[in-house]
Formats: sequence, structure tokens, C-alpha cells
Amino acid sequence: MMLFLFNLNNMVFYTESDWRGVMNHIFKLAFIFIINIIFLINASATTMDKDKFVEANGIKIHYVEEGEGPPLLLIHGGGLTAKSWQGLAKEASRYFRVIMPDSRGHGLTNNPQGTFSYDLMVEDMAAFVKALKLEKPLVMGYSDGGMVVLKLTSRYPDLAHAAIVGGATHRFATAHYMQGMEIFYGKGMPQGQLTDRDLDKMASDAPGMVKFYQNMHHPEQKDYWRTFLKGVWPMWTTPTSLTEEEVKKIHIPVLLLAGDRDEFFTVEEVTELYRLLPQAEMTLIPGSGHAIFQTPGKTPLFYAVVLEFLQRQLPKAS
Repeated sequence: MMLFLFNLNNMVFYTESDWRGVMNHIFKLAFIFIINIIFLINASATTMDKDKFVEANGIKIHYVEEGEGPPLLLIHGGGLTAKSWQGLAKEASRYFRVIMPDSRGHGLTNNPQGTFSYDLMVEDMAAFVKALKLEKPLVMGYSDGGMVVLKLTSRYPDLAHAAIVGGATHRFATAHYMQGMEIFYGKGMPQGQLTDRDLDKMASDAPGMVKFYQNMHHPEQKDYWRTFLKGVWPMWTTPTSLTEEEVKKIHIPVLLLAGDRDEFFTVEEVTELYRLLPQAEMTLIPGSGHAIFQTPGKTPLFYAVVLEFLQRQLPKAS
């Protein structure tokens, strides 16, 4: 196993209440910045191949791909789409065939029954890999996609050649995770089912987020954001985890990526996962929150770490 740690030299100390207030304000500003960046990405997303669709696990999965070479499957985070990978795809497509699906109910992928679960999404991706006849792809998932990758490579140990898990651990909806949900979606949001009143409050507290969802997910349906959040919220807020035995079934090389200020997952939680995985490496990105690959100034480091790991997984020329 290998452990990479990037340390911060200049530390500023706050009282606990001051720190929470400052960080909550920073995170909200960062979220607004990230939303604006993604809007710009979507507006200029012209370099990828045309939209493609494939039937897998009873749904019609939308995906885009770029480049040629060994297959690299990128699974986006919750509430995002394949387009969120455009920056990384531009770099990785020099070496890999980069394949980016929209997850169930996200983007242009349908979800006829309106149901969401990580186990269901694992089966979606397993069927997607089979439908595209991908041979031992490299797989990378971020946030929700990271949980899917962990479950996928545990349930199907021989499916992938190697994996990257970013912004995720083997435990979701912990107390720290729920604090992160409040930062992004507003205080008072319940665990479990959302009501129309909850969604009205969310629309009032975070109109930018609502606009973001309206543009990203089935934009032909104005109120789909309500259907989407009502469906996905129980999955996002119900505690779920992989057991120690399930984690240890993941025998392929795995790189864990985390921001040292992740709003959802603590460094200690990621380190626990690192110690359980048989072949793990871990990289902490200093000064970064949950959205590492969209944190100003951190993107080059993120890309460099990801590409260095991926290239090490390629067969060495004899």
C-alpha cells in the first residue's frame, strides 16, 4: 500500500463556533462558484462525441465518449451528469477511450419506475459494461459514483482492472455527511422522504441549485427536479455501508482521492477505508472540499494524480 499526504504549513486557529460559521459561508460561496462553472462547461460542451444511448438493466442509458485506447469508465456524482467529467476527459482521452454515462434518472438517462438505490445503480453499471462489451475497464467514480464503484468492484471482483474512488467512503449518511447536506441544501432538510413543502423551502433557499437541476436533468420537463429529488433523497440520506468483508473483496488496485476539507466525509473515514482495502493508495488534496475537480487552483493536481495512477495500470511495453 502507498499513502500520499499533502500537508498544510500555514494554520489559522478559530474557536469551534467561529470556524463553523466561516466554513459554512465559504462552502456556500464555493457551491455557487461550482454551479456557475458547470453552467459554463455545459454551454461549451462541444468537444465530446454525439449523444449515445444503450439499453441496460431495463433503462435507456445516455452516454458520451472521447478518445481511443484502453476503456476508462467515469461515473459521476449525485445530481451531476456525464458533462461534469469534460475537463478530465480532455486530458485522459489522450491515452484512453473515456466513457461517461449519465446515471439512472440523471441527465438524459431515464428511470421509468422512479426508484433509486446504490445497489440498483451498481447493476446498471454492470449491465452497461456488458452491453458495450468493455473488457476489464478502468473505473472511476466520484461521490455517489464512488459508492457505486466500491459496490461494483466488491460484487463483481473481476469486472474492472483498477479503480479510483473520489469523494466517497464505504459509509454514507453519517452525522458528518448530514452536516454537509445542510450546507448544500439548507438546514432542516429531513432524512428519508421529501415533501412538497421541503422542496418549496429548498427552491427559496437555493434557487441556483434548482435552476442547475432544471438545466441538467431532463430539461424538457420543467418540474422534473422535484421528481428527481423526491426519488433520490431517500438514497442520499439513508445510512448505508459496505461491510469490512465486502470491502476486502475488492482485490484490484484502488486509488482513494479526498479533499482534506470534504464537507461530507472526514479524512479519518477515508483513512479507515484505505486500511481495509488490500491494494490501496490514498491522496489527500490540501485546501479542497468535496468537489475537488472543480476547486479553483486544485484541478491540475487532481488531473495529475488521476492520470499518473491510471497510466501505471497500463501494461508495460516489453
